[in-house]
Amino acid sequence: MEIYETTRILLATLGHPVFEPLITKQPVTTEASNEQQIFFCKASGAEGRGVFTQDGFVVLHGSSGRKESVTSIKGTTDDEYREKLIADQVVRVEGDRIIFMKDHLVGSPSRGAMALSGRTANGWQEWKTVDGRTADELIRQRSIGSKD
Repeated sequence: MEIYETTRILLATLGHPVFEPLITKQPVTTEASNEQQIFFCKASGAEGRGVFTQDGFVVLHGSSGRKESVTSIKGTTDDEYREKLIADQVVRVEGDRIIFMKDHLVGSPSRGAMALSGRTANGWQEWKTVDGRTADELIRQRSIGSKD
């Protein structure tokens, strides 16, 4: 345990907190109540849930999508990324579906939407709150407005 704790502290100090759960890191909040906002992706057969953190966008455990990539992305880096998720056991395959086995940092909402839907996607528009507000409206536009 001592080696683990020392390694955890050193890596976190260097900006690589690999032993910390993704969701407990400081979440990006969208409401005055300071609650973490969950976004949903329901495009092209996807049934995803995700959140923004300081490190980027995280697709949550249990999110699912289609296994097959559309023809237009076959052989591209997007298709390779999806195959790597399977190979690294981040997602498991169940029939014609993929299911995220753990919370996974994808970096951007577009990467997350693509991973679930098997096609190119504008994640800023695809990920929405339960009341239909987009990630663009709640996260990106707010951060652009705050720079003024």
